[in-house]
Amino acid sequence: MATAAPPSGARAAAPRPYVTTCQSCHKADGSGMPGVFPRLNGRVGPVARTADGRKWLISTILFGQSGPITVDGKTIRGAMPAFARMSDSDVAQTLTWLAGSGPKPFTAAEVAAVRSQPGMTGARVGQMRAAAGVPAQ
Repeated sequence: MATAAPPSGARAAAPRPYVTTCQSCHKADGSGMPGVFPRLNGRVGPVARTADGRKWLISTILFGQSGPITVDGKTIRGAMPAFARMSDSDVAQTLTWLAGSGPKPFTAAEVAAVRSQPGMTGARVGQMRAAAGVPAQ
């Protein structure tokens, strides 16, 4: 599992699952596209420090997310598709790389536990965002 520094500053190369699944929207450096695809750079690590934040991050990848969000003062009204086809280890590796060295690494078992929860939808994941303490900045 990757334990690289976060996407800001010097870091290890992005893991293959990020490159093949996430990079086309969120860019190689995690900067996203303001108002269209949210910036991940500098945002995942702080959220990954809480249990609710970790569950939301995993859920966002597995089940997608719908509903408006605000990132860096810009409202995004799109939807993130679900990537349930990603393996538990690929999700864990991607989130560990995005979170950097501050929070504990994500594990495949942690992803599997979230994946097993019934009734998750992109709309429910969007509602989880506030409970997870995701900042708008």
